[in-house]
Amino acid sequence: MGNSLALKLYLATRARAARAAPNAPVSDPQDPDNERLGHATLDRPPGPLVWVHSGQDRHALAARELAGRLRLERGDLSFLFTTSGTRRRAGTPGMASQFAPDDAAAPVRRFLDHWKPDASVWTEADMRPALTAEAAARNLPMFLVDAHTAPTETPGWRFWPGLTRSLLSGFACTITGDPVKAGALRKLGADPARTEIAGYLEEGTAALPCNEAERDALAADLSGRAVWLAARVADAEIEPILDTHAEALRRTHRLLLILVPEDPAAGPALREAVHDHGFVAGLRSAGEDPAHDTQIYIADTEGEMGLWYRLAPVSFLGQSLEATGGINPFEAAALGSAIIHGPNVRRYRRAYGRLASAGATRMVRGAGQLGEALDALLAPDYAAEMALAAWKVCSSGAEVSDRAIDLVLTALDDAEAH
Repeated sequence: MGNSLALKLYLATRARAARAAPNAPVSDPQDPDNERLGHATLDRPPGPLVWVHSGQDRHALAARELAGRLRLERGDLSFLFTTSGTRRRAGTPGMASQFAPDDAAAPVRRFLDHWKPDASVWTEADMRPALTAEAAARNLPMFLVDAHTAPTETPGWRFWPGLTRSLLSGFACTITGDPVKAGALRKLGADPARTEIAGYLEEGTAALPCNEAERDALAADLSGRAVWLAARVADAEIEPILDTHAEALRRTHRLLLILVPEDPAAGPALREAVHDHGFVAGLRSAGEDPAHDTQIYIADTEGEMGLWYRLAPVSFLGQSLEATGGINPFEAAALGSAIIHGPNVRRYRRAYGRLASAGATRMVRGAGQLGEALDALLAPDYAAEMALAAWKVCSSGAEVSDRAIDLVLTALDDAEAH
């Protein structure tokens, strides 16, 4: 990494500020364990570890999907996600989550001494000079993926001439989305030989798997029938969905609703409730397949969403009519199902926004609007047009994801060969 005078002055200034600060850290209710001081709250997992830094967490979903694809390539990988935002997402097995350390020498060294990452992907230009410089000094392979953000100098150190050039030199490869951004990076000091244009990292998802033989058998059984899906619905959404289906059955003969409850254990009780509403229902967990007279098929088993999205050309995505926050829309988009959803999708706001901008979703606010949207989308041409738009959005980050995966896997292979 280029060791510029500007970087030396910056790090020295940060070190003096840290020494002048009180020894006892101020309690932060959002960081009670002092992760920002470099104190890890988890053990480092065994084996190779890829560290993914997502800055303000705007691109956390895209980063996690990238990690999921990397794990498909190498099942022995573990991941650490960091954010410099005020909140962070919870970790999952094999995918730890921590706040990024404060940008000063002591927290940075504690952080890197504990986690000892083998490669790092930064999904936006939140370069954090002390962290970047220390990671580069340890010969950590780092890759900067420009996830819809322009590389700008962070307030507080932008007045240091040449600092950006020194920091960018620490990245083995910088990927940006278009020639304008590439030109801006080069003006800031990025090496043209290590700057690539490959698009923007966007959240999407790999297609959920399914049992293809099961899909073919069910598709044959349902041939000639219109099908729609209500996916992972909350209890409060059951009644408007049943009302919508009752109305739709009057206009669409033999229409089948595949109903996936939020809690699979509720399947048997839900079947009784559906019977009480006068519907003929089948229950997946009881080993039943949809019969010719089945009106509602309750899919109360785990791990089969890929099957249901493939069978249903139209999907209502649950937990969105109430204040729950919605479910991941890219699971449906990746499998060609047109999307209907309610207004409460705060957990995936950016994802739904991207799909809405492309004309790939219909938002509804209750049973009346749900019925109108369903009637419109049961027209095959309209549903197919929306599904195509959704798929294009879903696959828009594929090129940069592929390149990032190649870079990380190559870096890990090189390290293991020496």
